[in-house]
Amino acid sequence: MTAAIPVAVLFGCSDKPAEEAKAVVATQTPVPRPLTPSDSACPRDGTWRPCHLEDRINKAGMGIKVMDTIGVPYFPERGTRYRIGRTATMAAFYFADSMAGVKATRSLDRFRLLPERDSIGAWPEPPLDVVRSVNLILVLFGVNATQSERVRLAITAGAPQPSAPAPDSSAPARPQTLPPAPPAR
Repeated sequence: MTAAIPVAVLFGCSDKPAEEAKAVVATQTPVPRPLTPSDSACPRDGTWRPCHLEDRINKAGMGIKVMDTIGVPYFPERGTRYRIGRTATMAAFYFADSMAGVKATRSLDRFRLLPERDSIGAWPEPPLDVVRSVNLILVLFGVNATQSERVRLAITAGAPQPSAPAPDSSAPARPQTLPPAPPAR
């Protein structure tokens, strides 16, 4: 009979904190989840979008966080500035297609993204690397060699490709055929 008393006391004491915890949870504003490549708002159409870039950089093992936007007179649209890792930054410029990116950078120095004979530039600091892929141009600032390589490998692997249609389960499976073996010598 003495064993039942502590259990009853334990349950009696636990009701009040549980109610308080429910009240606290109910009053907090939900934070929207960031888009991921599987979301319908982040279509897989063969072009880069912010959700694809952020996912790819995260999967490359570097944290990425949106800082603000950046505008330079060389590009018609503003870019998004990200913090990658602890101290490096990256500016991402998304174009309608690859030709729009080529047109915007045609008259610029290939490595510094500055007009010819411009030694100052409009960048917040000198770019250390530039990565291009389809409709995306990334300008890296304050990166070390490892960070630059990780970003370059993650992006030059290619833009997210359209999803393959689901195979028709009612169609009969075709047997795999191999090419003929070369003649023996």
